[in-house]
Amino acid sequence: MKQQAIYLLDSSGSYGWDFANYHTMQANGKGVGIHHNAGSWPRDMLNVARGPWQIPDYAETPKLVFDSKRKVKDIYAVEYFYFISDEMKGLLEEVAPNSCEYGLCETEFDSGKPGPRIWQCSVITSYSKAVDIENSEKIRLTAWGGYMISGGANWQFLPAVLNGASLFRLVEFPIAALCDQRFKDLCRRRGIKGADFQQVGFLP
Repeated sequence: MKQQAIYLLDSSGSYGWDFANYHTMQANGKGVGIHHNAGSWPRDMLNVARGPWQIPDYAETPKLVFDSKRKVKDIYAVEYFYFISDEMKGLLEEVAPNSCEYGLCETEFDSGKPGPRIWQCSVITSYSKAVDIENSEKIRLTAWGGYMISGGANWQFLPAVLNGASLFRLVEFPIAALCDQRFKDLCRRRGIKGADFQQVGFLP
């Protein structure tokens, strides 16, 4: 049986939009991201009040202002989150139900016209010890047991741990979400714009 590739899910190119309220979304002025300045990052990300990777309880709804001369994409990776279109949200709900948390953003174009519907999305399904460390190439461990990746990585994922998940995070690699070949292929077939995939390993 052919091995199935696993990818980091990212976005390609520049955004063509900016936050109108980046520094006022959270009371402490920390912008869109998860709080991690209070302790040793990234270990303490796993102990945030609402659980790992949940969308913060914002003081203000994220507001995105789009360049009216730029085409809108279906996915933008920002810090630990994705900002996605209705089309991308529908795909995620189909392929990975209950794996993500969503929040509807406020949007407008710089011309003053109403903007596209954009959702903030966080992948909240996570697995621990899902990589066969001994048989994986170019993987390093941090002092707290986290994973560090380098170019040409060839991680061997454990099917028994992932149990068929198409979209997920690794507890030991909290900075990105990963997806399988099925998810990537479906994005291509549906014409999802802006998604970028970096292969990092395989499922045997």
